[in-house]
Amino acid sequence: MTETKTKLPDADDLDWLNKILAKANAGSMEAITELRSFLDGNPQIWQQVGDAALIADQAWISQMFKKNKLGAESLKRVLDELRADLLGNSKNKIEKMLCDVVVSTWLELHYLRSVDADHTNRTAALTNELLKRTESAQRRHSSSMRELVQIRKLLLGDRALAPLRVFSQSKTG
Repeated sequence: MTETKTKLPDADDLDWLNKILAKANAGSMEAITELRSFLDGNPQIWQQVGDAALIADQAWISQMFKKNKLGAESLKRVLDELRADLLGNSKNKIEKMLCDVVVSTWLELHYLRSVDADHTNRTAALTNELLKRTESAQRRHSSSMRELVQIRKLLLGDRALAPLRVFSQSKTG
Protein backbone atom coordinates (compact mmCIF):
# COMPACT_ATOMS: atom_id res chain seq x y z
CA MET A 1 0.00 0.00 0.00
CA THR A 2 1.44 3.39 -0.96
CA GLU A 3 1.37 6.32 1.37
CA THR A 4 -0.12 9.54 0.01
CA LYS A 5 1.94 12.63 0.76
CA THR A 6 0.20 15.96 0.93
CA LYS A 7 2.05 18.97 -0.43
CA LEU A 8 2.56 21.66 2.16
CA PRO A 9 1.18 25.07 1.20
CA ASP A 10 3.85 27.39 -0.16
CA ALA A 11 4.12 31.17 0.33
CA ASP A 12 1.76 31.87 -2.61
CA ASP A 13 -0.82 29.48 -1.14
CA LEU A 14 -0.56 31.23 2.22
CA ASP A 15 -0.95 34.68 0.65
CA TRP A 16 -4.01 33.46 -1.24
CA LEU A 17 -5.36 31.81 1.91
CA ASN A 18 -5.00 35.03 3.93
CA LYS A 19 -6.95 36.95 1.26
CA ILE A 20 -9.67 34.29 1.14
CA LEU A 21 -9.87 34.22 4.94
CA ALA A 22 -10.35 37.98 5.08
CA LYS A 23 -13.21 37.73 2.57
CA ALA A 24 -14.72 34.64 4.26
CA ASN A 25 -14.55 36.30 7.68
CA ALA A 26 -16.34 39.29 6.15
CA GLY A 27 -19.16 36.96 5.10
CA SER A 28 -18.40 36.21 1.44
CA MET A 29 -20.08 32.91 0.53
CA GLU A 30 -17.87 32.62 -2.56
CA ALA A 31 -14.77 32.88 -0.36
CA ILE A 32 -16.18 30.29 2.05
CA THR A 33 -16.68 27.90 -0.88
CA GLU A 34 -13.08 28.49 -1.99
CA LEU A 35 -11.85 28.02 1.57
CA ARG A 36 -13.71 24.69 1.84
CA SER A 37 -12.15 23.52 -1.41
CA PHE A 38 -8.69 24.51 -0.20
CA LEU A 39 -9.19 22.66 3.09
CA ASP A 40 -10.40 19.57 1.23
CA GLY A 41 -7.04 19.48 -0.53
CA ASN A 42 -5.03 20.29 2.62
CA PRO A 43 -6.29 18.07 5.45
CA GLN A 44 -3.16 18.69 7.53
CA ILE A 45 -4.36 22.28 8.02
CA TRP A 46 -7.91 21.58 9.17
CA GLN A 47 -6.75 18.63 11.29
CA GLN A 48 -4.45 20.89 13.28
CA VAL A 49 -6.44 24.14 13.29
CA GLY A 50 -9.65 22.30 14.18
CA ASP A 51 -8.20 20.03 16.87
CA ALA A 52 -10.38 20.92 19.88
CA ALA A 53 -8.08 19.13 22.33
CA LEU A 54 -5.10 21.20 21.21
CA ILE A 55 -7.17 24.38 21.34
CA ALA A 56 -8.10 23.60 24.95
CA ASP A 57 -4.48 22.79 25.79
CA GLN A 58 -3.35 26.10 24.30
CA ALA A 59 -5.92 27.98 26.37
CA TRP A 60 -4.66 26.39 29.61
CA ILE A 61 -1.02 26.82 28.61
CA SER A 62 -1.57 30.52 27.89
CA GLN A 63 -3.11 30.90 31.35
CA MET A 64 -0.20 29.12 32.99
CA PHE A 65 2.68 30.75 31.16
CA LYS A 66 1.36 34.04 29.72
CA LYS A 67 4.61 35.46 28.21
CA ASN A 68 6.96 32.62 29.25
CA LYS A 69 7.68 30.94 25.88
CA LEU A 70 10.16 28.45 27.35
CA GLY A 71 7.58 27.21 29.83
CA ALA A 72 4.81 27.12 27.22
CA GLU A 73 6.87 25.21 24.65
CA SER A 74 8.15 22.82 27.31
CA LEU A 75 4.65 22.08 28.56
CA LYS A 76 3.44 21.44 24.99
CA ARG A 77 6.14 18.78 24.69
CA VAL A 78 5.21 17.26 28.04
CA LEU A 79 1.57 17.05 26.91
CA ASP A 80 2.54 15.52 23.55
CA GLU A 81 4.64 12.92 25.34
CA LEU A 82 1.86 12.19 27.84
CA ARG A 83 -0.66 11.78 25.02
CA ALA A 84 1.68 9.47 23.11
CA ASP A 85 2.34 7.37 26.22
CA LEU A 86 -1.36 7.07 26.99
CA LEU A 87 -2.38 6.24 23.42
CA GLY A 88 0.48 3.90 22.62
CA ASN A 89 -0.01 2.19 19.27
CA SER A 90 -3.80 2.43 19.36
CA LYS A 91 -5.54 3.89 16.31
CA ASN A 92 -8.98 3.76 17.98
CA LYS A 93 -10.74 7.14 17.84
CA ILE A 94 -12.59 6.60 21.12
CA GLU A 95 -9.33 5.85 22.92
CA LYS A 96 -7.76 8.95 21.36
CA MET A 97 -10.65 11.12 22.53
CA LEU A 98 -10.43 9.69 26.05
CA CYS A 99 -6.64 10.18 26.11
CA ASP A 100 -7.25 13.81 25.11
CA VAL A 101 -9.69 14.19 28.02
CA VAL A 102 -7.24 12.60 30.46
CA VAL A 103 -4.49 15.00 29.32
CA SER A 104 -6.81 18.01 29.39
CA THR A 105 -8.15 17.26 32.87
CA TRP A 106 -4.60 16.61 34.09
CA LEU A 107 -3.57 20.01 32.73
CA GLU A 108 -6.56 21.78 34.26
CA LEU A 109 -5.96 20.13 37.63
CA HIS A 110 -2.32 21.16 37.70
CA TYR A 111 -3.13 24.67 36.56
CA LEU A 112 -5.57 25.03 39.46
CA ARG A 113 -3.01 23.60 41.87
CA SER A 114 -0.45 26.16 40.68
CA VAL A 115 -2.96 28.98 41.16
CA ASP A 116 -3.74 27.63 44.63
CA ALA A 117 -0.06 27.88 45.57
CA ASP A 118 -0.21 31.69 45.37
CA HIS A 119 -2.20 32.96 48.34
CA THR A 120 -1.37 36.63 47.66
CA ASN A 121 -4.36 38.95 48.05
CA ARG A 122 -6.85 36.09 48.23
CA THR A 123 -10.09 36.32 50.16
CA ALA A 124 -11.65 33.40 51.98
CA ALA A 125 -14.39 33.31 49.33
CA LEU A 126 -11.84 33.04 46.51
CA THR A 127 -9.97 30.34 48.41
CA ASN A 128 -13.19 28.39 48.85
CA GLU A 129 -14.10 28.78 45.15
CA LEU A 130 -10.65 27.60 44.09
CA LEU A 131 -10.92 24.59 46.38
CA LYS A 132 -14.26 23.65 44.79
CA ARG A 133 -12.82 24.03 41.28
CA THR A 134 -9.78 21.94 42.17
CA GLU A 135 -11.87 19.18 43.73
CA SER A 136 -14.14 19.18 40.68
CA ALA A 137 -11.13 18.98 38.35
CA GLN A 138 -9.77 16.08 40.39
CA ARG A 139 -13.08 14.21 40.10
CA ARG A 140 -13.22 14.79 36.32
CA HIS A 141 -9.62 13.67 35.94
CA SER A 142 -10.18 10.49 37.96
CA SER A 143 -13.36 9.79 36.03
CA SER A 144 -11.64 10.24 32.67
CA MET A 145 -8.89 7.80 33.67
CA ARG A 146 -11.47 5.22 34.79
CA GLU A 147 -13.33 5.65 31.49
CA LEU A 148 -10.12 5.11 29.52
CA VAL A 149 -9.33 1.92 31.45
CA GLN A 150 -12.91 0.71 31.02
CA ILE A 151 -13.01 1.33 27.25
CA ARG A 152 -9.71 -0.48 26.87
CA LYS A 153 -11.13 -3.49 28.68
CA LEU A 154 -14.17 -3.43 26.39
CA LEU A 155 -12.05 -3.06 23.25
CA LEU A 156 -9.69 -5.86 24.24
CA GLY A 157 -12.52 -8.27 25.08
CA ASP A 158 -11.05 -11.73 25.68
CA ARG A 159 -7.53 -10.35 25.43
CA ALA A 160 -8.09 -8.03 28.41
CA LEU A 161 -5.53 -8.22 31.15
CA ALA A 162 -6.54 -10.01 34.29
CA PRO A 163 -7.58 -7.53 36.98
CA LEU A 164 -4.94 -6.68 39.54
CA ARG A 165 -5.55 -8.42 42.84
CA VAL A 166 -3.91 -7.42 46.08
CA PHE A 167 -3.28 -10.09 48.68
CA SER A 168 -2.36 -9.29 52.24
CA GLN A 169 0.49 -11.21 53.77
CA SER A 170 -0.61 -13.58 56.46
CA LYS A 171 1.23 -13.33 59.70
CA THR A 172 2.71 -16.54 60.96
CA GLY A 173 3.27 -16.64 64.61
